[in-house]
Amino acid sequence: MGKFPVVLSLMVLLLMPVYATAQSPDRITILDDFGSYESGEPLFIYGTIASITDDSFLIMQIFNPQGDLCQIQQLMPLSNGGFITDVIPLKGRICGISGEYEIKLFYGDYAKSTTFTVSSSTFSEPNNDEKISMAQKLVNDQASLISDLFNVSSPISNQTSNNLSELESTYVNLWTEFFADDLILDVDPLIRPVVSSSLDSVQQLLDDDEISFDIAKSIDETTYTAIFYYQIGDKTTAIDLLSDVFVDIRNVNPEKTSNQKTPTFDELEETLLNLMKKSDTVMSKPVKNEVGFIFARGTAPIYSDDLSELIDILSKSRYLDVVSRKQSDLYRLVQNDWESLKPSLMSKESIVELIESKTRVSELHQAAILLRELDNVERFISNDSEENSDLANLIMPDWDDLETDLALATSVQNILDSESEIMQMAQIIDISSRINKSVEISQSSGIDSSLVEDWKSLLERVENAESADEILEIVSEFDQSMTELREKRNPLLVLEFQYNTMKQKAELQADYENLFLIDNALKILDTAKQMESGNPSITRIDRIEVLLTWVSEKAPQIKSDLDSYDKDAFKVRASDILQRAKSLENLVELSLTKNRFLPNYIEFTDKFNEKVDDVRDLVIKNDLDQADFLVRELFVEWTDVSQAYANDPLGSDVGYTADEIKRIEFRKKLDAFSNMVSTFYNSEFSAYVDEYNKMMDDANELISIANFVDAESKISQIGGYLSKYLVLENPKIIYDISFDAEKDIWVLNGATEKSVFDRRENLYVTIFNMDGSTHSSLKFTDTKQGNFYTQWIAPTDPGLYVVMLQYQDSKATRIVHVEEEFDYKYSASDLNLVELAREFEELESFAEKFGGDDFASNPRFSSVITEIKAGFIDKDAASVDENIDELKLIIERYLPIRSRTAVIEASYENDKLIVSGAVQKTISFREDLFVDIFDQRGNLVEAIALKDNSSGLFSEIISEPFDPGLYVIQLEYHDLRVTDFFNVK
Repeated sequence: MGKFPVVLSLMVLLLMPVYATAQSPDRITILDDFGSYESGEPLFIYGTIASITDDSFLIMQIFNPQGDLCQIQQLMPLSNGGFITDVIPLKGRICGISGEYEIKLFYGDYAKSTTFTVSSSTFSEPNNDEKISMAQKLVNDQASLISDLFNVSSPISNQTSNNLSELESTYVNLWTEFFADDLILDVDPLIRPVVSSSLDSVQQLLDDDEISFDIAKSIDETTYTAIFYYQIGDKTTAIDLLSDVFVDIRNVNPEKTSNQKTPTFDELEETLLNLMKKSDTVMSKPVKNEVGFIFARGTAPIYSDDLSELIDILSKSRYLDVVSRKQSDLYRLVQNDWESLKPSLMSKESIVELIESKTRVSELHQAAILLRELDNVERFISNDSEENSDLANLIMPDWDDLETDLALATSVQNILDSESEIMQMAQIIDISSRINKSVEISQSSGIDSSLVEDWKSLLERVENAESADEILEIVSEFDQSMTELREKRNPLLVLEFQYNTMKQKAELQADYENLFLIDNALKILDTAKQMESGNPSITRIDRIEVLLTWVSEKAPQIKSDLDSYDKDAFKVRASDILQRAKSLENLVELSLTKNRFLPNYIEFTDKFNEKVDDVRDLVIKNDLDQADFLVRELFVEWTDVSQAYANDPLGSDVGYTADEIKRIEFRKKLDAFSNMVSTFYNSEFSAYVDEYNKMMDDANELISIANFVDAESKISQIGGYLSKYLVLENPKIIYDISFDAEKDIWVLNGATEKSVFDRRENLYVTIFNMDGSTHSSLKFTDTKQGNFYTQWIAPTDPGLYVVMLQYQDSKATRIVHVEEEFDYKYSASDLNLVELAREFEELESFAEKFGGDDFASNPRFSSVITEIKAGFIDKDAASVDENIDELKLIIERYLPIRSRTAVIEASYENDKLIVSGAVQKTISFREDLFVDIFDQRGNLVEAIALKDNSSGLFSEIISEPFDPGLYVIQLEYHDLRVTDFFNVK
């Protein structure tokens, strides 16, 4: 075999090119070890550029001995200047001839050249059997190196696979789980610099928060895979992979932050799936299949208990794997038992069988935890013994006895039998910090001083103790004091109820000082509730219990404060509200001198003054909270409307009000949708036009009646609809875009259709705004397999953005919907009108569906509907409510469908629906009749099957409560349909 492929490195100081000449040798740096290469041997060049220029390419050319161009590549360096070429195969009619070749590198004004020779010998890569043999040796050597480096037992089993893919996976996992810089020293020197550079670049991106951990791990794993193939002689695959790594790194914009994917499973599923992916999981293939089947069926909640126990076993198993690497006689007892138990776990055929072993796993886990506590005690004694710590010296005799007993341990049970002694030791060394922390929190919170003094006394006793038993007695007393605190205070639910009640009262009184205390108390209660479901440390339990004592003691003080809110305070606040109302009235009067002739300005001021009078009425009714809220709203409305008239006095034919300003803003959003559809319309969208038009009509109707709450939802719905259906598909390009609104990052990944996998192609992305203007553009490359990935800073303004991806002559689009977060605040009266608007919309649709032509032709309906819409515009809830009742009445009276052939009647009272009627018969015999009942939303709520008598009469009583609203009862008899309506109040 010939010489290994050349690697040109950024490490300037290692070697200087033997044959290199350059105009600027300090600008383009390569480390070459060129000499003679065999025909067909793969070559690649790696190096660095000292000064990077944006959007400049590095050009690499290779000329054969006859001066013919053998290879040319255009490369984009990384931000740190590093670059790597694609594989350069030295074969064929032009690149395979023997003789001296010249390499030329150009970057802007910089250039560099060097030479190498190709011999007449032919290069051949190892066959598959040879690769497997070398891979087995590589994996075993790597495991031995890790074992020596980390002082642990071999991380792999003695049986080595004969499958190349499995060997690759094992090798990559070894790198992932035991990565250390020392391991790089065993990588082939010819690719070691490029491996170091790629790993360092990814780590830097990760440190700078410019790439997510998952993406960083994925890129590093590709690097480890490249090392694997290079070490077993498959250099072409290795170089291709390293080149792809540089493409992935380059496609991460260094000015952008990492992408965080939104989880698609709940916490239980996500945790379990992550554990399943671990290379050393104790789950067998049948168990994994069973879990996968549960997830695929979406039935995880049914198995929540089993899955929780399974996760517990997997977590404890993982911990046992970690601690079993520790070298000590006691840890070795746990390790031996674990190594004998683990194979049996891995042979279990089902989840149920696996969790049957939970007791033994828990015992081993508990033993490992006890050894961890033992290590803490040993560290405490060894650290403090030189300083002659009183506490360390005090427990030394007991420690010596415990150490002697454990030195004779022959089983895990011996460790578990010493649990009491070990935990007592841990309690002794923890007690000082526990009491100190409790005293510190108590003093800063102002808790009962006598309690603090008691704890200080305990602390003094710890310092003066003469035996371990005395300290354990102090631990018991301190724990008892904590128990007494817990028993004295109210339960968490009671405290939470008290503070939520006081919070409402404090908000009504605008008592911000007590609100601050109440919010802090509620945060403490929330933390305590979370800790109840977890496994907190004893120190955290002490801390939260002291804080809960503060919460309990503070409650009656805050309540007393709030109850002392007297008449004088009421008068002060009422006076402040009335003065602000008067100020608004003065502003209105002053503005009329110059604005009275503007469109509808007088109408606006008249209605505005009526609202000011409403503020005074609320004060008279002692509802200061609502009066204060309304006067604040009026100040905002006055500011907005005055500004609108000042900016564009004649901009609205109907003048300006707070609602009209919102209508203008909302209609602009709908206009933007219309313009976007016109600009980016394509034939694929034709199937969705009718639904889009209906949503637009619904949105316009909501805006016209000032139902802005539902208009917000409808606008978001339209945006989502267009982002899904207005896209342009192309079978040659498959890609997806995810958006992180918090970090303003878009991540694009996908694949292109390729027929030849020997080159990379440029891809071009253009981001268009809704009006068709270009927001930004981007160019990057795919891998040789056609995969691509990149990320960039996203637009932050709400709206739709069309992302067009061009590959060769093919184009495809995706639409990203950056949803708007509407910040309008709505009062209780606004929300009441929204409920009325929703009921009106339901009734109108209900009448259209079940009233047919009678609804459209009867002028009574159009008259009432006009009055209802006027009431919404005037925000007159009483008028709207009254006219909705009128609408229900005339629906009942004028919309039933009658016939001489059949009739049906319905009446509802006292939770009983009486259905009666008759059908005309030509032959006297009983028939089955079917009656349907629909509510005012159009939903079928009841289907009744009954029989008439031989004369055609029928009657049925349904004892069932119906929700308030209008209902229609419908009888279909042969080809005839008759209806009746009834109202449940």
